[in-house]
Amino acid sequence: MKKQLGRLVLILIASFMIIPFLYMFMTSLRVTYTAYNFKFALDDLTLKNYREIFYNTSFIIYFLNSLFISLSGVLLTVVFSSMAGYAFAKLEFRGREKIFFFMLMTLIIPSQVTLLPLYVIMRQLGWLNTYMALILPLPTAVGVFIMRQSILKVPRDLMDAARIDGCSEFRIFIEVVLPLIKPAIIALSIFTFIGAWNEFLWPLIATTSNSMRTLTVGMASMNAQYSVNYGLVMAGATMTFLPSFIFYILLQKQFEEGVALSGLKG
Repeated sequence: MKKQLGRLVLILIASFMIIPFLYMFMTSLRVTYTAYNFKFALDDLTLKNYREIFYNTSFIIYFLNSLFISLSGVLLTVVFSSMAGYAFAKLEFRGREKIFFFMLMTLIIPSQVTLLPLYVIMRQLGWLNTYMALILPLPTAVGVFIMRQSILKVPRDLMDAARIDGCSEFRIFIEVVLPLIKPAIIALSIFTFIGAWNEFLWPLIATTSNSMRTLTVGMASMNAQYSVNYGLVMAGATMTFLPSFIFYILLQKQFEEGVALSGLKG
């Protein structure tokens, strides 16, 4: 009885969470000039808003920018976080635990606090309004923590056997460790992709030209431009939401395994 009641409560909560997304999608299929159009009739649905968005060259540029930045951020984060995680988990060097501790302490600093020094650094390097400024800040200590927790569970016997066979540390890392932590890599990839895709404040500060804007920043300007037709605004919001949602759905199983192996709690 308690289990059935618990399931019922979860279904009700999930239903309430779905309502905003259903409203967003249904509104995107209408040409409406009011934000309070809650009817779910199917007689006036149209794809006009989506056609208008995809015919907009700026929207395509925003979309491709976000896609390139997010995928590049995933690649950069996975590569460097897994290498750092391997070093902190399996290699012996002086000050390892202290360095790892201070690195984790950076997580308590709000990202807004680092915006000004990050902006100054990027300006001095001449990287403002470039992909470098949007991609390089994406890796964080969270990725290193996830990788380290997963690599700690890799048996040392496997690594010692590889060393006896003459494998270098880099080859052990590539051929022995990485295949065993694939779920954690998937989990980190999802975290990074969604975070990079939805990032708004830093791309807003770091970019000035229309050709470098990401989808979130571009949609904010498009919302102001097309504030009359709420259907068009919701169509843009739907297209902003879908890629990260699809990315998660495709990798959901591996994501859950990765969270379990890395020791994270929901």
